Amino acid sequence: MSVGQLIGWGLLAALWACSRLPAQVSSLSGRSHLRMLELHKQYGPVVRIGPNRLTFFPGQSLKDIYNRTGPRSFKKNRPYYMPPPNNVDHLVGEGLKTQEALVTQYVDAFIQGLSAASQKGLVEISAWFNYTTFDITGDLMFGDSFGCLRNNKLHPWIQLMFSAIKALVFLGVVKQFPTLDWLLMKLVPKSILQKGVDHFNLSAEKVDMRIAMGNEKNDLMSGMLKNGLSEKHGQHRGIMSRAEIHSNSYILIIAGSETSATALSEITYYLCKYPAIRQRLVAEVRSQSSDLPFLHAVIQEGLRIYPPFVGTLSRLPPPGGEAVDGYFVPEGVSALVQILDPRFLKDKLDAVEPFSTGPRGCLGKILAYAEIRLILAKLLFHFDISPGPEGDGWIDQDVYYLWAKPPLMIYMIKRETTAT
Repeated sequence: MSVGQLIGWGLLAALWACSRLPAQVSSLSGRSHLRMLELHKQYGPVVRIGPNRLTFFPGQSLKDIYNRTGPRSFKKNRPYYMPPPNNVDHLVGEGLKTQEALVTQYVDAFIQGLSAASQKGLVEISAWFNYTTFDITGDLMFGDSFGCLRNNKLHPWIQLMFSAIKALVFLGVVKQFPTLDWLLMKLVPKSILQKGVDHFNLSAEKVDMRIAMGNEKNDLMSGMLKNGLSEKHGQHRGIMSRAEIHSNSYILIIAGSETSATALSEITYYLCKYPAIRQRLVAEVRSQSSDLPFLHAVIQEGLRIYPPFVGTLSRLPPPGGEAVDGYFVPEGVSALVQILDPRFLKDKLDAVEPFSTGPRGCLGKILAYAEIRLILAKLLFHFDISPGPEGDGWIDQDVYYLWAKPPLMIYMIKRETTAT
């Protein structure tokens, strides 16, 4: 590296260290994930990205920040977790066996729909992944699907949801400058903010319809309603209020569907790109074996190099500060871990936690693994797939908490088989 480049990097690091502005501008650009990798590559496992903010590379830091419990645990850094429009916290801020038949029903519908779509040869597979995961989540949450597989298109509400996610990014940036938030809020396009409100209102409407159905249906909502329903927030301990269920549904419909669809799209992209891996996996899936260790390995590697959620989970150390991976984090300084890893990071597999870890790890982890495993296995059992016209450019995507993935076109040929 030249002297000029070294000076440039030094000035850049100094700017990031002394001001919140560079990190927030990077978030709005959708390229923050790449900038973080560059900074860590240049400066090592710990980088200051604000006056009181440290970013760590994964490994021991994951355990030190997210796994601790009790009085020395790291608490959530509230300004980085936007409450819903009703200002009532959801689970992010505060038995799948019985659902097996429901999930299988939608995966079978996914295969049937692809059988017709594949007759044209070229299929936009990422859309079909979204159809399936949103229909499953809709039925699990609200007692009814969104009709995506039935109609071969995304429900208008789901399209609105993608805009709502971007609204959360804008709001998150504004909240990092509390003394100026009244001014910065005026700069955020009202149309973006309204989409976030519209998404919440539609979620609440679906919740109210599901609540009216009662508690006989065995789904996620029945678990929320098992102790009854409080109409006033905080009125009864151990009983969720209507507002709390509104807030949780608002976030769960995003977390429970888009993330799995994104992981499936990326894994399919790489399987098309690397035929030797694809052929080995196809052979295993079609072998009638129930174990499928290579399928598990492929999913794990896909989640490592392209985790569906790329945002960082900011935490604050306990009073007096605490050590993270050998580095002392003073009280009041936020600490976070980068989820996106560079390729072959010394094969430290304990650093791969795409669902986070510890007591606040992802509640939907088991469901996500089950969905991804079943959908991918059925896809490869019934179809021969090969790369479409996208080439290597598809994977270069912006990030607004989630990947802004473009359509993924692949070639598909239906196998002649009677097995399911």
